[in-house]
Amino acid sequence: MGVKEKILKFIERLGEKTIEVSERPISRIPKTLTFQERLQLLKKLQEEVSQEREEKYEKELEEIVEWRKRELEESFTHRFSEFVLRHFRGPVESFTKSLKGLDYDLVRANIKMSKEQFVALMLGVSIFTAIFAFLIGVFLLMPVDISLMLGILGFIGGFLYMRNYPRIVWRRRVVEVEKALPYVLRHMASLLSAGVGIAEAMVSVANADYGPISEEFDLMIRDMHGGTSFEDALMRFEERMASENVSRVVKQILRATKFGGNLADILYKLAEDFSFEYRMKLVEYIQKVNGVAFVYMFITIIMPTLFVVAILAASLMSRALVMPVQGLAVILLFGFPAISTLVVFMIKRSEPR
Repeated sequence: MGVKEKILKFIERLGEKTIEVSERPISRIPKTLTFQERLQLLKKLQEEVSQEREEKYEKELEEIVEWRKRELEESFTHRFSEFVLRHFRGPVESFTKSLKGLDYDLVRANIKMSKEQFVALMLGVSIFTAIFAFLIGVFLLMPVDISLMLGILGFIGGFLYMRNYPRIVWRRRVVEVEKALPYVLRHMASLLSAGVGIAEAMVSVANADYGPISEEFDLMIRDMHGGTSFEDALMRFEERMASENVSRVVKQILRATKFGGNLADILYKLAEDFSFEYRMKLVEYIQKVNGVAFVYMFITIIMPTLFVVAILAASLMSRALVMPVQGLAVILLFGFPAISTLVVFMIKRSEPR
C-alpha cells in the first residue's frame, strides 16, 4: 500500500503542476473584467505569444545566416583542406610526420594554416593533378599504362609543387618587403623626428598599406602584446625574412636603441642607401636589356624569316621538300615562340628587386 500511495501522490503533483502551467497565461487576465474585455485581452495575449514565437524564429534564422556568412568568408583552400582532412585523416597524419620544416616554411610565408591542413591541401591538389594528367592521356588516346604513368607523374609533380609553395610565397614576400623598405624607413623616420616613439611608429606602419611588410610589422606588434620583448620581436622578423637588407635595418635599430643615437637619421640614411642601390641595379638592368633586346628581335623576326628562306632555297635546289610541312609548322608555331618566351623569362628574372 505504501508504494501505491506514493504513486498516487506523484500523479496528483504532476496533475497540479500541469494545471498550474496551463493556467498561467489565463491567470494574467483579471477576473474583474467583463466577458468581452476578457476575450479582447485573451486575443491580445495570443498575439503576443505568436509575436514572441516569430521573434524567436527570426533570431534563430539570423544566427543561421551569420554562421553561413562566416563559413563562406573562409577561403576555398581552407574549406577544401578541411574536407580532405576529414576524409583522409590517416594518410594526412602520416605525411605530416614525415615532412620536416613545414611549420617553419608556413610561418615564414605567413600562410595561416595548420600543418595538417596544408598537408591535406597538398594531397588534394596532388590527387587532382593526377586525375587531370590521367584524363589528358585518355583523351589523347594513349595506352592505359602511359595514362597511368602520366597520372603518377601528375601526382608527384603536384605534391612537389605544393611542398615548395610556401617557399615560393616566402621569396615573393621577401622581394615585396625589400621593395617597400625605403618607404617604410622614411615613414618611421618622419614619425620619430616628430617625437613619436619607436613602438608607435611600428604600429603606424602596421596600419598602413605597405603590403607584406605591414603584415610583418603587425606580427611584431602582436608578439610584443603577447609578452615578447622588442628585441626578440625584431629578431624573429629578421629570421623570417632572411634578407640582408632586413638584417641591416634590424641591427641598426637594435644598436641605436641599446647604445643610443639618432634613430631617425639612421633610418633616413638606410632608406637613401637602399634607394641608391636600387637605382644602380636598375641602371645595370637597363644596359643588360639593351643588349638582350637585339637578340630577342633577331630570334622573333629575323631568324624565322631566314629559316623559311633557307628551307625554300634548299627545296628548290633539291626539287623536293627537305622538311615536311608539319615539321615546319611545329617549329614556326611552337619552337621560335618557346625560345622567345625563354628570353623574356630570362629578362624578367634579371629584373632588379
